[in-house]
Amino acid sequence: MDDPSCSMEISTEVTTTTSKISFGLKRKEEVKITVVSKEIINVASDSEEEREKEEQERQAKRRKLTHFDSETALDDDDPKKKNFVIPIVVENDWRVAKLLEKQKEGTLTEEEEAKIALLTQSHETSDEHATENDGKVIVSSESKEDAPDADYSVVPIESFGLAILRGCNWKDGEGIGKNPQVVPLRIPARRPHGLGLGATPKVTQTKNGKKGEEGASLEVKKDSLVKIVDGRSKGLYGKVEARDDDANSLFVRLALGGKTVKVSVYSAMAVTQKEYERDAKCINKDSYDREKEIIERREKEKDSSRRHDENRLWARSDLVVRFIDKSYKGGKLYNQKLRVVDVAGRKDVTLEDDSGRTHYNIRQSWIETVVPRNVGDPLMILSGSRKGRTAILVEKDKRKQRVYAQLPSSNEVLKLDFEDVCLFRAKEDADYD
Repeated sequence: MDDPSCSMEISTEVTTTTSKISFGLKRKEEVKITVVSKEIINVASDSEEEREKEEQERQAKRRKLTHFDSETALDDDDPKKKNFVIPIVVENDWRVAKLLEKQKEGTLTEEEEAKIALLTQSHETSDEHATENDGKVIVSSESKEDAPDADYSVVPIESFGLAILRGCNWKDGEGIGKNPQVVPLRIPARRPHGLGLGATPKVTQTKNGKKGEEGASLEVKKDSLVKIVDGRSKGLYGKVEARDDDANSLFVRLALGGKTVKVSVYSAMAVTQKEYERDAKCINKDSYDREKEIIERREKEKDSSRRHDENRLWARSDLVVRFIDKSYKGGKLYNQKLRVVDVAGRKDVTLEDDSGRTHYNIRQSWIETVVPRNVGDPLMILSGSRKGRTAILVEKDKRKQRVYAQLPSSNEVLKLDFEDVCLFRAKEDADYD
């Protein structure tokens, strides 16, 4: 009675004689619900899902070959895998078909028999070229229907040319043409952006950094500290605000003035923070470096000349020299001017001080020359073709360390270095000309 699928029905029959009451049970018919598949219900959207399913099945058929039935695994580095081959697609020739029909009918002439022999021979050669290969065949020549199924993504774009040549029965390392020669491959260098035809980028000189030095290898990028080495802003320092790779340009905010300028990438050189802080605010940095280089070069020349002077006897009588040795007599004569009285050799020079005392056995390395101070002072030339002759000081250039002297006999004006002259003070009248 508790079954929900059952229902109770009470029927009452009324007769003329007696009343009867009967009870009965009827099973309710079960309603079967059939779940219709999604593919049948949604017919409109079935096409897209079918296409996706077919694409997945097609991709599954193209699974990577990992081993053969002999359980020999394939190595990814196998060189044969990289030798792709694209054979020639041989299509049906209507000329051959027409001649074959005539051959069946028996109406071929001698000329047509020779023609069909040549055409069939060429087709057989093409078929051999298409089948004899050691690589992977991408396009099949059996039928036109196989061509759309070729998986071109398997072959790298740079391998298609060689694959086509291998399909023409070419082998790696062989020449092509009437006189086959192996020509080395020439790959042109990629041109930078923003350079016209024939333009060559300027090679920027980089500083050789010491081991552990900051900035030994610097890259020019945003917020980099750079020095402009070419163009209108040459010699100025700045900071990179932006970079335009398409035009190969940089937008640099200059340290002096704060102006933003556009320069080429090849006109900027990255510098270290230390150099930027030291030289960025220097107005005449180029002039300073130029003068510094001149002074350093002259110092080197002086050092070499001094080493040469140690072996050369330049001291002469009546020259005014400066004493530079601090150890002689406890340094009493240090930095004093003395007159040369006599010269017997490089290690035997006799000097006389202002008080008239004479000092013997003085070495030439203990003294140095004295340059005349005032215009008109007499001097003596110590080197060159006019060595030992006296002259008169006309002009003195301290910056270039040069003097202009005039010879009394010929009034000729000579340009001499400081190291080549010395102040002359004759005690007695003597003819040095």
